[in-house]
Amino acid sequence: MTSETLIWTRALWSLAVLFISGCATSPEEHLRLAAADGNLLRVETFLEQGVNGQAADARGITPLHLAAKHGHQNVVEILLERGSMVNPRSQDGVTPLSIAVQEGRREMVALLLTKGAQVNEQVQIGGATLLHVAAYRGDQEIVSLLLQHGADKQARMTSGERPVDLAEQQGHQALIPLLEPERTRTDYL
Repeated sequence: MTSETLIWTRALWSLAVLFISGCATSPEEHLRLAAADGNLLRVETFLEQGVNGQAADARGITPLHLAAKHGHQNVVEILLERGSMVNPRSQDGVTPLSIAVQEGRREMVALLLTKGAQVNEQVQIGGATLLHVAAYRGDQEIVSLLLQHGADKQARMTSGERPVDLAEQQGHQALIPLLEPERTRTDYL
């Protein structure tokens, strides 16, 4: 074989491997990619073809996780309408709501809360709640949304901090009045 023939043979084998690996991608993976891209038409098409809208990858990430992360509200709505659970947990305990809080996606947080997402979930490491995360980030709108949906101001991380403590540590003074626990009559006696 000449060196030129060898180069062409390797190039054709490389293309064949790329083609085969592209074809081997599952419909569920295509759905997750469409959800991440916010491609509503493709998401609807996959769902109509019977692709499982809750199908998770090896790490437990579902199409709903990906759509929430990237702020694709219309995709989240269609996934939920078609039966996806609002609180799926990845292997490391992450839910779509926790991703939306972490990413500061206020509209997504509001949507997921109205659809029944669990407001007082705790992350696996450190015992922080979503209210802790929002307080640490200084996101007043998300803090308010979480409180409106019953977030626990008294929740403590494993190290003992409450959400108000994190807000104070980070210098988010505007959040302190929102996060201070209500005083009872016995607190004044």
